Amino acid sequence: MTMTEHLTHRDLGIGDDDLIRLYRLMLTARRMDDRMWALQRQGRAAFVVGSSGHEAIQVASVFALDTSKDWVLPYYRDMGVGLAWGFTPYEVFLAVFAKEADPTSGGRQLPNHWSDPDRNVFTQSSVIGTQYPHAVGIAQGLRIQGSDGVVVVYGGEGSTSEGDWHEAMNWAGIHKLPVIFVIENNQYAISVPVHEEVAGSVADRAQGYGFPGHRIDGNDVFEVIATMREAVARARAGEGPTLIEAMTYRYYAHTSDDNDALYRDREEVEAWKKKDPLARLRSYLIENRLLTEEQEMKMDQEVVAELSWAVEQAEAAPDPENPLSHVYARPIEPSKPVTLPEPVPAGEQVNLITAINKTLHEILEAHPEAVVFGEDVARRKGGVFKATEGLTERFGADRCFNTPIAESSIVGCAIGISATGLRAIAEIQFADYIHPAFDQIVSEAARASYRSNGRWNVPIVIRTPYGAGIHGAQYHSQSIEAFYAHVPGLKVVVPSTPADVKGLLHSAYEDPDPVLFLEPKKLYRLAKGPFPEGEYRVPLGKAAIRRSGSDLTIVTYGAMTHFTMEATRILEQWGIDAEVIDLRTLKPLDWPTIEASIKKTSRALIVHEDNEFVGYGAEVAAQIADKAFEWLDAPVRRYALPDVPIMPYAGSLENALYPTPERIAERARDLARY
Repeated sequence: MTMTEHLTHRDLGIGDDDLIRLYRLMLTARRMDDRMWALQRQGRAAFVVGSSGHEAIQVASVFALDTSKDWVLPYYRDMGVGLAWGFTPYEVFLAVFAKEADPTSGGRQLPNHWSDPDRNVFTQSSVIGTQYPHAVGIAQGLRIQGSDGVVVVYGGEGSTSEGDWHEAMNWAGIHKLPVIFVIENNQYAISVPVHEEVAGSVADRAQGYGFPGHRIDGNDVFEVIATMREAVARARAGEGPTLIEAMTYRYYAHTSDDNDALYRDREEVEAWKKKDPLARLRSYLIENRLLTEEQEMKMDQEVVAELSWAVEQAEAAPDPENPLSHVYARPIEPSKPVTLPEPVPAGEQVNLITAINKTLHEILEAHPEAVVFGEDVARRKGGVFKATEGLTERFGADRCFNTPIAESSIVGCAIGISATGLRAIAEIQFADYIHPAFDQIVSEAARASYRSNGRWNVPIVIRTPYGAGIHGAQYHSQSIEAFYAHVPGLKVVVPSTPADVKGLLHSAYEDPDPVLFLEPKKLYRLAKGPFPEGEYRVPLGKAAIRRSGSDLTIVTYGAMTHFTMEATRILEQWGIDAEVIDLRTLKPLDWPTIEASIKKTSRALIVHEDNEFVGYGAEVAAQIADKAFEWLDAPVRRYALPDVPIMPYAGSLENALYPTPERIAERARDLARY
């Protein structure tokens, strides 16, 4: 069936000039793809992602949107979406040649990784599927702010096998969000044919999440526009999401690193080329006397000339020179050491969990853009530890709400919500369960600033209780800090007192970078102290001296700070004067404070409750050995857990492993006597 046998552009209210513009964009996308492959074969471009064959679904889908208020999240094959949304060929070729002026990444990502905050295009990575929770978060952020903007997120059928896709579909269906999932089913996930990667129909899966799914001819521009308009109207009316599975085909290899001759034959490719979306629209234009042979030739010449100019200008543009910039939106370089204990602030005596709850109330009161969400955090429950108790009742269901048990989408949606100008405080119920979100934290949140050349940042706080000592067994006792302190772009914070909870949580919220806020649950009701009155901040990257001493330095954090302070009372009885540093921030590390202390004591013991092997203390020990070796009078020592995979449930076993004040004191004594 051809386009002339059903819908026409006039049926859809599309003017002749607009249809010609749509055709020209499709032609430009095809010619650009051809030019990119030619540049790669000439050795002038290192990498190409093919898009030929996808032009109809990509360009026509944008024609149903409003670029002034809607958002798009294209994936790396979406040349047509990028051009139709406003990226110029020159800008695209800047990315092809990895130039400093590339608006998407400044030459830091592969070509076709679309990004532009000025155009409502959130930064895209190469990890398939991670964009779906971002889109859902953006849609929720728009909804909370009262916008009728619509979010369209694109991907291939291969990405629908990822858990992030299912989590995003579920989240969007629960909240009836204004998001449209466009799946460009080109029959292959690299080399894997669709029958080996998708069970059943992609479109039919939408029913399971409570919203419509449509399978359409992705090479028919009029069917694309009609379906997209219906989906957009539903979204703007508050009726929820739509899934569109567009059947199409890519004519070239997956990328320039792929040889498609290994997995598909030429007859198949040629059969699909008979359904070429560009040729079909060209025939329609000619049949309806909208495009003459002379006009077609002139248009093609103009497009070729525009692309030639764009290639020439982009190839001659300056290369990027600074690989170290924009790792953080706000880099923190501690420079002045802390040498004395801080004054004890005045305030009501509370425990750690109460301090968290009171600080969250303060943040939501002071910042109308703040939202809190996670599993069991909303009304009635208020979190399994009661950290969020009363927030929904005080600030409403839009600002403190429950989520599915789906950690990846909790963090992914937090990233998307932050893109709209809101600020998310996401709770992961236990640190042991954060690992499904590892990709969203590490590949997405931590890298957004760097990969977008500083044009995007992700100001989110991820709160989670961590650590052992409560007989929580193997999946309620883990210490995860070493995994995440390793990651550039992420900041990692561990408070140990109610005052630090307030000061650090406010600072984490106000920081433009993603912050992992680890709460030592052993201290939730054990640690008590003053909750400072009024404005109170503890800067990120600033350690605390909990006790001054001269015989050795003990570097620690979290629950071990309290155990170490108990150990110093034992050490006093033995005549040993220990200095205790509570790091508070693990990333960035307050090296100046550690260095100043080592110069004074010449000995260092590092105490933490994670495994010793490649634990966080290993990095601190390496820093001391590297930068303060000449000041040492003894080896740098660590006290942490042995190399066990989990914390056992039996109290006798946990007690045998978990650090105690007595064991800390014994190790400190041995080091002092070395």
